[in-house]
Amino acid sequence: MDYVEGFVEMVAGSDIKHVFDEKEKKLKVHRKTALPLPEPFNYGFIKGTMSEDGDPLDVFIMSDSAIELGATVRLKPIGMLYVQDEMGIDNKIIAVPEGDSSHSDISEIGEERISKLTYLLEHNKDGMEGRWTKVSGIAGRDSAISEIERSSRAQE
Repeated sequence: MDYVEGFVEMVAGSDIKHVFDEKEKKLKVHRKTALPLPEPFNYGFIKGTMSEDGDPLDVFIMSDSAIELGATVRLKPIGMLYVQDEMGIDNKIIAVPEGDSSHSDISEIGEERISKLTYLLEHNKDGMEGRWTKVSGIAGRDSAISEIERSSRAQE
């Protein structure tokens, strides 16, 4: 698996989280997050997947610029964050847009960027009673692809 299709629900620098409503086939504002999404990351989900929390598999898309809200983007997975929240396992895929050759594995994106994502995830529900998120580690491209394949089978 070289590429997957991602759908953008939150653009870099934004503090407004949207969700795609499957029944109405449109994006809806979900909530204001405690922190804005750090650049260079956009956020969304991988089409045709179902993660362990019952939602499509989440993806952070590294890009030099914000990607339009609601855009479908062809992505190359480069790694994964092991994440758990109050609902259970909620791992996050890290990917770059097709044609971006700047990174082929999560180990190349730098500790500072991983720290920013970890901080965002562990604090974006601050002030929401009973809500929490914990990042327990990172994994490379092969683990990300395995997670996507597992989530794709779960959707079938």
